[in-house]
Amino acid sequence: MSNFRPLTYLGLFLALVLLASAFAWILVRFGTPQPQLVYAGEAKDYLPGLAPRLVFSKNGESFYVLNLEGELIALSATSKVHSIRCLAHWQAPMNAFVDPCLGTRFSPGGAYSGGGPPGELLRLPAQVQDGQIWVDLGYR
Repeated sequence: MSNFRPLTYLGLFLALVLLASAFAWILVRFGTPQPQLVYAGEAKDYLPGLAPRLVFSKNGESFYVLNLEGELIALSATSKVHSIRCLAHWQAPMNAFVDPCLGTRFSPGGAYSGGGPPGELLRLPAQVQDGQIWVDLGYR
């Protein structure tokens, strides 16, 4: 240890800083989800009180869009509560989404409301631009 010079410690410190910077860059570059915007229709077509509309994306994902008390929201059409991924169906008489595989019911906002195992329908980021609804599927 007596042969170490102060420049050697400085070199080790700079190497650690460089390594930490490279690691942080990799996390930011590849760890941040990239937006995958999917067109879901015209905002004027989603009036309060209308049944949710099921939208299928080109990559096979499905989601519902609805006007919930004046707010346009998007919900994943499948619950991730269990390993079985069944497409929830809108049941107008119950005013709820129902998972046909396990009988779980979800409120119009996607929250658990009874039956089957508890869980929720994932709320997806949605935005209105120039009267068009865009849903971001790059949430993972």
